[in-house]
Amino acid sequence: MSTPEGFSTLTSVIITKDAKATIDVYEKVLGAEITCIMLCPETNKVGHACLTFGESTLFISDETPEMNITATGKQAFYLYVENADDAMTKAKNSGWTVTSDAEDMFWGDRVGSIQDPNGNIWKLAQKVRNVSKEEMEEVMKEMAKPA
Repeated sequence: MSTPEGFSTLTSVIITKDAKATIDVYEKVLGAEITCIMLCPETNKVGHACLTFGESTLFISDETPEMNITATGKQAFYLYVENADDAMTKAKNSGWTVTSDAEDMFWGDRVGSIQDPNGNIWKLAQKVRNVSKEEMEEVMKEMAKPA
């Protein structure tokens, strides 16, 4: 058995300076669900937490410099949501920074980009239409032409 039940083959990890606050904001803004959380008995810091976003899992923990585990920020995530515009508004109203407004993309998703308080970029996406392989190839050819 290589992948535990309920997990995908690849799981992202966020190391942060305040994991409890990060978990709280991901619950409120992105609808994450906490499935496990382990606190260090000496420091009360998050040693390991599992959050689920639909079918995906994200691990979060506090930085531990003495173990060379430090917060990095500037990670990027592509998260499918029910309504990209509503998710963007909710994140913006929670103090996140909009880096690009939601717009329809040629591959059939409506996508906006927003930065969380840790500096991570979240692409909030909503599937709005199916695009055929042929249509995608045509758009890519047009984009590759010199201006």
